[in-house]
Amino acid sequence: MKRPKLKKASKRMTCHKRYKIKKKIREHHRKLRKEAKKRGHKKPRKDPGVPNSAPFKEAVLREAELKKQQLEELKQQQKLDRQMEQEKKRKRETNPGDEPSNAPVEEIEQSKTKKAKLGKQNPKKIHCQELKKVS
Repeated sequence: MKRPKLKKASKRMTCHKRYKIKKKIREHHRKLRKEAKKRGHKKPRKDPGVPNSAPFKEAVLREAELKKQQLEELKQQQKLDRQMEQEKKRKRETNPGDEPSNAPVEEIEQSKTKKAKLGKQNPKKIHCQELKKVS
């Protein structure tokens, strides 16, 4: 209900309506909890391991341990690779001109980036910089 000459409608409501809304919310939450109980909890099953009566138990356990170690090493290597890539990106962002490459291509790219930067700056600053280059 919007009143004339006011920007926002009032948020007031009758107590009956407010309590009715709260009641509906409680009922809805109760219904959700009931359904969750019916579905049951899905806990991950624990690995029972290798039974003692299995032949070559030690070999199977060693293979499993080796696989675990290889997976851990692979994860570590991937993590280090990602960190190195991030460091390289950071260095490129902070020092864009330090990388050795073809000089003419690099000069062209730098001139393009300078022009782009100059287009973003204040025209007075651009004019002053051009005058400094000339003198």
